[in-house]
Amino acid sequence: MIKKVILICTLALLTQMSANARSLVLVLSDSTKIYFLLDDKPVLRMVDGKVLIDTQAFSFEDVDHFYISQTDDPSSIEAVLAERKVKFEGNTLVVDGDKAVEVYAVNGTRMKVKMSKSAGVTMVNTEDLVKGVYIVKIGKTSFKFSKK
Repeated sequence: MIKKVILICTLALLTQMSANARSLVLVLSDSTKIYFLLDDKPVLRMVDGKVLIDTQAFSFEDVDHFYISQTDDPSSIEAVLAERKVKFEGNTLVVDGDKAVEVYAVNGTRMKVKMSKSAGVTMVNTEDLVKGVYIVKIGKTSFKFSKK
C-alpha cells in the first residue's frame, strides 16, 4: 500500500514538473524499457498490486522504476536503435555484440547482404540494397528502416 501511494505521488509530481515531456518510461526489473507517449494521454491505474497503463498490466514486483522524460522519444528510430545498441554509419549497419542479423524486404524475402564480424561488432553493408523499406531482425527483436 505504501509503495502504491509513493508511486502515485511521484507520478503526479513528475507530471507537474515536466510540462514539455514526451514520454512516460517504465523500466522493468530485467532493464526492459516500455515507453508511453504523453501526447497519447496514457491512463495509469493501480489495481490489486498491479500497475495498469492503458491496456498493459505490470506487477509491482516487475517494475524497477519509472520516469517522465523530455528527451526519450520511443517513436524515433534513434531511440529504437540506441536501445538495441545499433547504429548506421553511412550504408553500414553496426550492431554491438555477436548477434545473428537478418535483413528482409517488406514482402518477406530475405535479402543477401554482406556481413562481417570483428571485435564483438557485426557490420551489415546495405549499399547493394535498392531504395525501399526493409526489416532488420536482430535476435528476437526487429525494426524497419528506409533505404533512400
